[in-house]
Amino acid sequence: MKISSILETLRETFSTSELAEYLIEISKFHRIQGSSELEKASEHIYASLKRNSTFDVHMYEFDYSKVYGLHLPVIGWDLEMCQIEMVKPFHMRLASSIESRLCAVAHSPPGLVEGEVIYIGKGIDLEPSTLDKLKNKIVLSYGAPYIVYTNTANAGASGFLFYRMNVPENAIPYLSLFLTPEDIAKYTAPAAAISRNAANRILSLLERGERVVIRIDIKSRYRNTAKIRVIEAVLHQGESCDKGELHIYAHYCHPKGEINDNISGVAVVLEMASAIDRGISRNALKLSSKKCIAFVLFPEYYGSLPYLIKKSEEKAEIEFGVNLDMIGEKQEITKSTLNLILPPRFLTNELYESLLLKMLLNTISYNNKSFNGVTRINRYKFDVLPYEGGSDHDIYMQFSIPSVMINQWPDVFYHSSEDDITKFDIEIARDIGIAVGAFSIAASNLEALELDINTLMKSYREFKSSYLAIKQCFEKHGITFTTSINNIHAEDKRYRYVGPRGILSLRYLAKNLTKNDFKEFIRLIDDDFTNFIVMRYIPLILLHNTLTVTEIIDYISLEYCRIVEKDVILKALEYLTKLGLVSEAVS
Repeated sequence: MKISSILETLRETFSTSELAEYLIEISKFHRIQGSSELEKASEHIYASLKRNSTFDVHMYEFDYSKVYGLHLPVIGWDLEMCQIEMVKPFHMRLASSIESRLCAVAHSPPGLVEGEVIYIGKGIDLEPSTLDKLKNKIVLSYGAPYIVYTNTANAGASGFLFYRMNVPENAIPYLSLFLTPEDIAKYTAPAAAISRNAANRILSLLERGERVVIRIDIKSRYRNTAKIRVIEAVLHQGESCDKGELHIYAHYCHPKGEINDNISGVAVVLEMASAIDRGISRNALKLSSKKCIAFVLFPEYYGSLPYLIKKSEEKAEIEFGVNLDMIGEKQEITKSTLNLILPPRFLTNELYESLLLKMLLNTISYNNKSFNGVTRINRYKFDVLPYEGGSDHDIYMQFSIPSVMINQWPDVFYHSSEDDITKFDIEIARDIGIAVGAFSIAASNLEALELDINTLMKSYREFKSSYLAIKQCFEKHGITFTTSINNIHAEDKRYRYVGPRGILSLRYLAKNLTKNDFKEFIRLIDDDFTNFIVMRYIPLILLHNTLTVTEIIDYISLEYCRIVEKDVILKALEYLTKLGLVSEAVS
């Protein structure tokens, strides 16, 4: 079996018009976690996959009201309408669900309130004198919604206006409270989202000494029974997956109208399945009799965690995963780059990583020759990055499943009302779908593949180590472990992860730390890199290894060519220990 023939078959069977239909249909649902429209979207996805004759399609069902690992329960929630108006000093509509359903912060209580605005900035660590002024007021903030909301609702605020600093000025941000069933018994103030431009108008009036009065009208309802649905479409020729499973997956939650995050990934998975189904029906693609390919679609984190717990209980042998999250962007508009994000080094799978990279490079340089026709040139900005978190590949790796993410970043319209279909690039989405589809077929038929696998892996190993070192390491080319077994003293403490799986969130921290510890923890993780290292990377490496502080620093250095101070690691371990997630290992 030739790679070129697999790619050519998928180029013939992959339909961009069908891809566009998937994109449009699913984006009509307001797919907030815990919403009935998310459930309707799952039914649409299930029906779409069932049309393919070569797939076995299953629906797993879990419950948002239950605790899975670190993930707190979420109340079921549906939005009917939202409108935000300035009443004084003059009348002006600031946002409406007619234009964008993002104007209601997801999981906001219903309510019609009118009150004077008080601006609290980021809203962390407010003075008692400030809290005393919030009773019956509308709070304006750019801080983390759940933290600001729960802290200041107790002070008697009647409503909330949130905005974000890092979105286009006229875009309404996608924000969420993720309230638990326990929370809704305590909090009743409606929470709305407005554009940065609208927030700046209010701030300008306040700075001039004007009294600004806002009316918030949100009609929403809670649901006690909300279902987490995971759709799995399995492609195999035999009766079992004796040689393991390969997973291609994407999350299908997020607001109505948002396209790149992540209807782009979902639509590509659906069309990839259709393209492979057509190729098999024409006898142009062959299947392994033992290895399975599974296309999986779930709500982000809240679906992937219980699904993998279930698969673990079923003793499934999942060898590798490919996460498609934000993959169809017009790069010149969104300012993004197509990125292949690798697993951390201790979870690498060079065989599958190298084969996937080969497919991607082949596809994105297809029919695009250099000036003299000597070689091919990538048609898109493309990069290879070390492990970064932020999507469902995090969960896969917590189950020791090497997994990559294909993603476009940065995106200036991320999580905003301007992440719409005008930013979608159907050609790059098609090319990624063809590459990943070809990878899945090739990876499940390695024995029949006309390819020198060992040479491919060797080339990839040399490329990865050299490229990442040259790109990231400025003081010296390549960083190796500075710690040897002889440098570790008997008194050096070793740490391991002992908590449940899942993603550590601000919500979890706020509910499980004292107020003072929470404030100190927030200060510790104030910059993006430290936040990632403490919240994602350290828990992951300690889940797989028992390490000293020095060894943790070495892991970080090797992976990212950056040194993290020992005091930062010790402080992080102290808080993770208080949370019951990390403990000293017994010798």
